[in-house]
Amino acid sequence: MVLNLHFIKVSAVIPILLAAFSPMASIAQWTALNSGTNESLNEIIFPAPDTGYVAGANGTLLRTFTGGDQWTALDIGSTQHLNDIYFLNTQTGYVVGDSGLFSITFDAGEHWNTSYLSPAESIVLSSVCFTSMLTGYVGGRSDIQEGIIYKTVDGGITWEETFTPESLFDRDYKRIVFPTPDIGYALTRGMCIKTIDGGDHWFVTDTALVSSGNMFSLLEDAYFFSADTGYIVGWYNGFNGYTVNGGENWTDQMTSNNQWYSIDFPSRQTGYLAGWGQLMKTTDGGHTWEEETSELIANNSIYSMDFTDDNTGYVCGAGGVILKTTNGGITRTHDFGISSALQVYPNPTTGLIHIEMNRAIADDRTPLYIEVFTLLGEKVWQSFTQIPASIQLWDLPKGIYLLTAMRPEGLYSKKIILY
Repeated sequence: MVLNLHFIKVSAVIPILLAAFSPMASIAQWTALNSGTNESLNEIIFPAPDTGYVAGANGTLLRTFTGGDQWTALDIGSTQHLNDIYFLNTQTGYVVGDSGLFSITFDAGEHWNTSYLSPAESIVLSSVCFTSMLTGYVGGRSDIQEGIIYKTVDGGITWEETFTPESLFDRDYKRIVFPTPDIGYALTRGMCIKTIDGGDHWFVTDTALVSSGNMFSLLEDAYFFSADTGYIVGWYNGFNGYTVNGGENWTDQMTSNNQWYSIDFPSRQTGYLAGWGQLMKTTDGGHTWEEETSELIANNSIYSMDFTDDNTGYVCGAGGVILKTTNGGITRTHDFGISSALQVYPNPTTGLIHIEMNRAIADDRTPLYIEVFTLLGEKVWQSFTQIPASIQLWDLPKGIYLLTAMRPEGLYSKKIILY
């Protein structure tokens, strides 16, 4: 939709934009659940639609049988930080954490058998994955910041270290996924490694991308549809990449702020990205992504996400936060006008924003009239400027704003997040 500014006054347009943008005008997106704790929550998993578990700091382990309405604290006999949790089925689950902690349950979390990999004092376990009741993997780092992956073939009674590539990037294996019993992937800083023999040996995927430093990111999460097709995401030097050839090549999608902690696909076409104050959604298998950030997402540090179907999902993060959506996080705050012509980055931002338009518009030297509004419709910044342009919003409070760019042919808008 393009608005002709010759016939519509700006004062009449902005309330329309803000009505669509305001949380008061949107349908329910995310609801804060009562976790009963203020501890940082690192990982969330739902092995069944109403049954979920959350692992976090200082031995925090929570369970729900009610779709998140009530959470119960579980005791695994340790106050070590718990970094990852994985369920093979509704009854059998695994938790890993600091000091080499490994814990297993066979009765949906009622009882846990906790042990420690040796030497416990020098190992931090960050990830866990099992492909059967007997075969499983844990990954993490040693006290000298060397990445380690261990394998068990007897259900966690004994563990053997596997052969991972020697590299300066081989620091901490944050995620292990096995799309088939023999083919698996593991993520660390700056590279994704792969095994084709059930984890006995690992090798670096896409060596050209790793060598160039273009994958240099703290890789956090992965989702694979098959042995060859999947996504990996990370942050710092953010990376949101996909492969269709088993990791021989990774393509960075450069999605929005590119600071990502979690990715999940409840179905082949529908997927979600959760990151630094931002949530994005795809409905075409990851070819394109659309922002679905709400105020609760923007104002919380989200570390993990799990969707039980295309619309029902959960996220957890710092300060004991657990959020739930039953409509796929839709906010009805989509960009107004021909927003694809307007590029605003980085977003979220600490205050400095770069603004560009597509080439057809950018070649026209007509200046933009840029305004920034709060959720209540208060104008907090305005200026005429040529493009490309950079604006500074350092003095504004943290939160969600609406940036509008007006030209004779139309009105363009983008949501921006200041953190």
